[in-house]
Amino acid sequence: MEIIALLSCLLIIVHIFCPMFIGLLTTKDVSINYLFSSRDEEIKPSIYLERSKRAFTNLLETFPIFIILFFLSMIKQVDVTNLGLFWLLFRLIYIPSYIFGLKYIRTLVWMISFVILILIGIKFI
Repeated sequence: MEIIALLSCLLIIVHIFCPMFIGLLTTKDVSINYLFSSRDEEIKPSIYLERSKRAFTNLLETFPIFIILFFLSMIKQVDVTNLGLFWLLFRLIYIPSYIFGLKYIRTLVWMISFVILILIGIKFI
């Protein structure tokens, strides 16, 4: 179960750093100097940079549910390891599918990850 907690942290870290790396690669306004600044200047973000930010915002909509279910499973000693790993995998797949604008794949991946949350919840019944 600890691996799920660690991988959850890694997923958040990937989401945090994704806009930075995408900005460096796709926007000439984003530079190392900009990243170390207080970011008072307005930049023209690329569509990929904006999508990576929206993908992170999307994760934050369901991540609290996942964390609550995860800790509940530890307290109640309900094994949700496989479902938790699948949820993390699909949320990881969601990042590039959102960034590259694969709308039908992105939606399918999101739906599967949401169904997995429901299945985790059902394990408590």
